[in-house]
Amino acid sequence: MPGLAARSRPWAANCVTIRLVDPLDDLASRLPGGTVTTDAETGRERAIDSWALALLRRVRGDELPAPAAVVFPASTAEVATVLAWASETATAVIPRGGGSGVCGGAEADEGSVVLDLSRMDRIGQVDLVSRAVDVQAGVRGDRLEEVLAGHGLTVGHYPQSIAISTVGGWIAASSAGQASTGFGAIEDVLLGLTAVLPRGEILRCRPVPRSAAGPDLRRLLVGSEGALAVVTEATLACRARPAAWEWLAFGFPEFTTLADALKAAVRAETGAVVIRGYDETDAQLSFGALGHPGGCVGLLGFPVGLPGLDARRQAAAEAMGAAEGELGARYGKHWWEHRNDAVHTYARIMGPERAFGSGVIVDTMEVAGLWSAVPRLYTGIREALAARAQAVGCHLSHLYPSGSSLYFTFLISGADDRDAEARYRLAWEEAARSCAAAGGTITHHHGVGRLKARFLTEDLGETGVDVLARIRAALDPAGIMNPRGLRP
Repeated sequence: MPGLAARSRPWAANCVTIRLVDPLDDLASRLPGGTVTTDAETGRERAIDSWALALLRRVRGDELPAPAAVVFPASTAEVATVLAWASETATAVIPRGGGSGVCGGAEADEGSVVLDLSRMDRIGQVDLVSRAVDVQAGVRGDRLEEVLAGHGLTVGHYPQSIAISTVGGWIAASSAGQASTGFGAIEDVLLGLTAVLPRGEILRCRPVPRSAAGPDLRRLLVGSEGALAVVTEATLACRARPAAWEWLAFGFPEFTTLADALKAAVRAETGAVVIRGYDETDAQLSFGALGHPGGCVGLLGFPVGLPGLDARRQAAAEAMGAAEGELGARYGKHWWEHRNDAVHTYARIMGPERAFGSGVIVDTMEVAGLWSAVPRLYTGIREALAARAQAVGCHLSHLYPSGSSLYFTFLISGADDRDAEARYRLAWEEAARSCAAAGGTITHHHGVGRLKARFLTEDLGETGVDVLARIRAALDPAGIMNPRGLRP
């Protein structure tokens, strides 16, 4: 970026010494000591997120884009100072939460400044009357839940990455948790927020249950991936914390029958908070340790203490009437206990350990569509991935009366890392094409990042992409905010 490689140096003109100030020194002078670092290793650690290809490049020793600095603000005011400086100096800013994103949404550009919000980790007032909590954007999900548990509350937002992701990241990526079918996604629990716009102005959307005061600016920033503003604070709705869970699990002969049964279960409004469905491959991966006999699995979870729970369970069982038989509550208990294990497995495979050896890439693809499109989405995407991958599994995990998400996990093995990367890119291209042809959206809750940016036009249309570009230009005329984010 202009000026960031230079260091202050004297110039003589008519016997007057003029000293040009290094832009980063200028930034550091505006902030508390220790907020700005140019340490190369710190920059390297925060140059990427958890996207499979970025991790692959790191472990094989590729040269990654190097940010000029990493900034650790502790307040909204400090974020405003950073963005005002960045607009003045035309310096790219890459906002970063926990680095748990799997699409390259927080990937640094050469010479950029990474804005690491990890020090913004204060949990403020818990409003017991309203059941709401104020948090800074850098608060991790597991810590938030620990604090709320002391009040008998939960936000009910349980992404698989809850221990390594942040509230700001949830908002930026339009996150959905494992109980979203019953408790809603991040936009459903977001009551209010504070954000800093690219030129340093502070936007405050007061916490209210709903407002008709013009377009919802909160919703504009959900899914914006740091391209429009930096969310620094949020007020989230809470609810009574389930003391325990009741589980129902059913076996199905094939995926279409499973999907139809889960659709009926959602529409029956039984109060099931967790509803999930696994195809045969994913069921074996998830429940093989239980001696799963094969076939697909449908899983429903109810909070203990729900009024009329016995009748609700009966209604759910009737909705799942096409099942081959009930598998027992142990399936639900096993899933709940191991629901986040994949995060650690992924780190072992794609991290320095390379648990499966070189030439192996594991990734996920989460799409969504109407129920009428779900069978085509499943068949088309699965076939596209299977043409390049050695293993493909799928589950339905975020269900609605009108449709569902489909979450594919796939493993690609090549002759070496370069071959695996080529296969991976082809798999994504062909699967994305199949998704668009079936009428689905390319992402349900992981966001776009660098990985899916080239598919954005298929989702939004040319006019939609143009509208997004106009909003960006109005808010960020200097083009500093995550410049490669949300750009086809």
